[in-house]
Amino acid sequence: MKRLFITLAALLLAASFFTDTAQAAEKLSIEQVKLAPPDMDVYVHTSADLNFDSVKPSDITADLDGQSYSVKSIENEGNSTEGVFYAFLLDVSASIPQDSLDAAVDAIKEIANDMNPADKLAVITFGDKVNVISDGSKPVNSTLKALKGIKADDQNTAFYSAMDSLIKVTKKAGDLRTVAVVFSDGVEDTKGDMTEAELIDTLKQSGVAVYAMQVGKNVTKATTKHLKKFIKVTGGKVLEFNASNAQKTVKSLVGNLDSVYRLQLLADKDFDIEKDSKLTVKINGFDPLSWTVKKKAWKVADGNPAIEKRDMSKADTSDNDSKEEASADATEPFNTKKISRQRKIITFAIIGVVAVAAAIVAVLSVIQRKRSIDAYYKNQGLDPHEIEEIKKKIRQKKWRK
Repeated sequence: MKRLFITLAALLLAASFFTDTAQAAEKLSIEQVKLAPPDMDVYVHTSADLNFDSVKPSDITADLDGQSYSVKSIENEGNSTEGVFYAFLLDVSASIPQDSLDAAVDAIKEIANDMNPADKLAVITFGDKVNVISDGSKPVNSTLKALKGIKADDQNTAFYSAMDSLIKVTKKAGDLRTVAVVFSDGVEDTKGDMTEAELIDTLKQSGVAVYAMQVGKNVTKATTKHLKKFIKVTGGKVLEFNASNAQKTVKSLVGNLDSVYRLQLLADKDFDIEKDSKLTVKINGFDPLSWTVKKKAWKVADGNPAIEKRDMSKADTSDNDSKEEASADATEPFNTKKISRQRKIITFAIIGVVAVAAAIVAVLSVIQRKRSIDAYYKNQGLDPHEIEEIKKKIRQKKWRK
């Protein structure tokens, strides 16, 4: 009987362990990957009740199709001072209740009030057409003023075109963490510039974490499933939103945004990828996390000077100035042909200026000499006829020589 009790206890403990592991796996997901080839930042989303602060860089290993990475640091984005690029998309079609749209605008204002100085705010509206109110370059206050009195009365929902504009706007985020929040029912009823498959592929390559606040009169299980299809590929989530639960949902969103940790991954060596590659991140105590790194996204990031490439190979930070200078230099490609052409143009210009100056000096010298001789003859009391005879004899003498 005692042996049976021990066996049952062991089975219960094992069951408990696998249950906890499964729950932990559900509480971890990759929200976003920012590429700076061959290095990258991986943003891992955790649940609020999970103590991820105890995880150390040595607890994590990562590789991209066999190329290994070391973890330089782990940082809670809720405590970060580096800044976040927030992009909000507002559906202004008539299928969105006006009180829900007003609540969405209030939600944007609430989040904006808590933004850090380094954060940026972009806002896009979409209905019959897409309108970029701010691409993130305007002051926050002026962007918020532009939202005053906005109405949900358009007859169409250009959802795909809005998402396409989102990708273009967020390219200005540089190396900031990029978070997009879409207030919409998720229904596309216009002929956009891209297909559903093209939009999903574009979102995969964008490195933008997209969260959706689903709101509207036409929300069904089918539309929710369709919206999740887009959001899932970015590592974001779909949250139910309406005027009555707005405050609760916004708090939930903020909690999601703050429960993200950035892992700075440093490659062992410089390398390129020739195909879509699988990134695997293993954290002690959790199931492995995976993310598909698209070949096209790698190539774009590798040639994009807006994305800062981190040099994390040295622990010493005393040479930060030289690193910043190197980073600045790297943003301007060294074009030897252009420099050579510019040198030739400058050289010919200098030669031309010198030649013209020499000619002017020579002419002025001749004129001055002529004036001096004429003044000498006059001082000697010679009349014009006598002066001309003297000049004639001088010319004849030069010709004979």
